[in-house]
Amino acid sequence: MNQAVRYLVDQGYFVGLALLNRLHGCLPFFLRPALYSLCSFDIDRTATLQGGIRFFHVGRLKVGEDSVVNRDVYLDNRGGLTIGRHVSIAHGARIYTMGHDVHDALFPTKSNSVSIEDYAVVFAGAVIMPGVTLAEGCVVMAGAVVTKSVAPYRIVGGNPARDIGPRNCSPSYRLKRRFWFAH
Repeated sequence: MNQAVRYLVDQGYFVGLALLNRLHGCLPFFLRPALYSLCSFDIDRTATLQGGIRFFHVGRLKVGEDSVVNRDVYLDNRGGLTIGRHVSIAHGARIYTMGHDVHDALFPTKSNSVSIEDYAVVFAGAVIMPGVTLAEGCVVMAGAVVTKSVAPYRIVGGNPARDIGPRNCSPSYRLKRRFWFAH
């Protein structure tokens, strides 16, 4: 494929992503599963993805039962993103799976998947970097920058995120947050 055609194909792809992100926020919840299917997302029907979420790719996204992703969250699914069951991700969180190799003179992109396991909690404004696993039941405090995986049922916070202590419970809640006009 010559360079001009490749450029046009790339531009078309990003126009499509912009439309996806805009359309997602306008659709009522009962129509969103059709959009997810069209984009090859694996989103459980009981999961709630609020309006204003930004997807970075089609495919490579799985969200489990009863999980809630609030508005203004970046879901960088280019490198693969798996969100388990009963996960709560607050507004303004950023989850990245791709970046650049700053030690390479050509500045190439590099990716590494992110996994967020069952009952994990990510509070507002937290940043999760490529390659991180948030283990079952862990909690990421507001504004934390997580560069390393977090052990099960541990609470982390700060920049860079550090262990604060244990989460002293075994979660069993359900996140029923499907409000019609929560965009």
